[in-house]
Amino acid sequence: MKLAIVEDEVILAMALTLMLEDWGHRVVGTADSEASALALFKATQPDAVVMDVRLGRRDSGLRAAGLIRSLRDVPIVFCTAYADTPSIQAEVRGIGNAYLVGKPVDEDQFEYLLRSIELRQRKMATDSSVVSRFTRVLQPASNDL
Repeated sequence: MKLAIVEDEVILAMALTLMLEDWGHRVVGTADSEASALALFKATQPDAVVMDVRLGRRDSGLRAAGLIRSLRDVPIVFCTAYADTPSIQAEVRGIGNAYLVGKPVDEDQFEYLLRSIELRQRKMATDSSVVSRFTRVLQPASNDL
């Protein structure tokens, strides 16, 4: 699965990249701010985004998620030390198609979540393909005979 990482701490971004690549995912790039997250998303069109909730002093992963969602409904996995905070949980629930993982990351749980997202996307793509083929078969024949 193609993943973009949005994390303002360089060492954590590098560790996430190595971990995700070890699991067979392709990290298409990293960003450390709202603006760079949006630019990375537009340039790479990832299958999902792994994002920190807090990006430095002024930027927010939650706002960045809103900007990304205005372009396409892509799964966003928030990795944050604030996963137990009720206000963060409520904001993530309000985004939809978003997931919350605490830091430090439970690697088994995180990998399971990403595999689940990947399987769901494959199923949706397969279902969409079947519907498309079925629709073509059911279209009326041309009257040009």
